[in-house]
Order: sequence, then structure tokens, then C-alpha cells
Amino acid sequence: MKNRFLKPVLPAFAILLAMGLAFADASPTADREAYYKPLNQDWQPIMVEEACYQGGDNQCSYLGHQLYSSPSFSSTALSKP
Repeated sequence: MKNRFLKPVLPAFAILLAMGLAFADASPTADREAYYKPLNQDWQPIMVEEACYQGGDNQCSYLGHQLYSSPSFSSTALSKP
């Protein structure tokens, strides 16, 4: 009796568990938009990691250009710990 019940239920349970865990993520990454201004060009947007908005000693840059929180040199220069 016990064997007849477990044979169809156990694989179904394993499939449901695998499907549920496929969508689980322990560390969601949140990207935010930052801006840089290449020489003689308009402001360009780029996606950066959340750490760039925490502040710190390490400047966030892209291709050698300092990243800013909005398309203006008077906005916050981004840096991370």
C-alpha cells in the first residue's frame, strides 16, 4: 500500500519543488541608472550596481569617466565602499 502511494507522488513532489526553487533567488541584484559624459558628446546612461549609490572611497567609473546620479556635473558623483 505504502509503495503504491509513494511511486507517483514522490516524482510529482520533486518536480514541484524544482519548479518552486527555480524562481527563488537568495540575493536579488538591483541595478540603478547612472550617467557619464564623454568628451564632446551628450550624457550617456548606464546601469550600475546598487553599491555605487552607497558612497565610499572608490569612485564608480565607466571607460575612465566618473559616474553621476543624474545627467549633470552638479549631481552626486557615485562611489562605493
